[in-house]
Amino acid sequence: MSQIPYLKRFLLSIVPAFLISSALTSCNDDDGIDGPVEMQLWDIVTYEGKGSDGQGSVFTLRQVDDSPLVTLTSNLGLQDLEAPTRLMIRYIPEGGQAYVSDRIQLLGASKINTGETATEWKEDYDKWNRDKVFLYSAWRTGTYINFHLRLTYSNDPRIFNLVLDPATRESETPEFYLVHIMAEETDYHDRAYFASFDIGEIWNAPGIKGVKIHIADTNLNKDIFTFYKNN
Repeated sequence: MSQIPYLKRFLLSIVPAFLISSALTSCNDDDGIDGPVEMQLWDIVTYEGKGSDGQGSVFTLRQVDDSPLVTLTSNLGLQDLEAPTRLMIRYIPEGGQAYVSDRIQLLGASKINTGETATEWKEDYDKWNRDKVFLYSAWRTGTYINFHLRLTYSNDPRIFNLVLDPATRESETPEFYLVHIMAEETDYHDRAYFASFDIGEIWNAPGIKGVKIHIADTNLNKDIFTFYKNN
């Protein structure tokens, strides 16, 4: 069986929630919070490298679909990380406004499972739905399809990728499959993961109106998710 690298190499730190805002409160009075409230955000971003001065870090993100591309800069540098890399970051916008280009206070960063989609179908993928996933959400940000899900835990290599059905490449809505095949069928506990796959090669092709994503899900009672272009 062909394999992607161990999932644990990509999913080093599991972030417990997506796009959650929580308050760091100061002193309270009888009427509620007394004083400034700083909002923390969690977002999947693309690490673009160091700043123009060779210091710090630069990230880009879209909040959802084709919302404006936002650039976030931090004085905190990330070591041994090549650009571009998809990350989950926890941060506070210094200007106090979410989803605008700004300097940020970077509070944490975690690698997530990421990569380009496979555009050639292999025999290994035929059992794409054998090891089902527990899906919390699937959403698009630009040319990325993102997932928050639970997978059965195992230290063994597995196939986990977003794969194009080549027969649909020329259609207006090409179809992809979220392939999850463990080395062997395993009945064990699961863990929450984030994943992000770039479908830009297909999404940006002429005549494409959207994409369909097939997911063998046990949670949402929905096995096809469709994402359309906004224009």
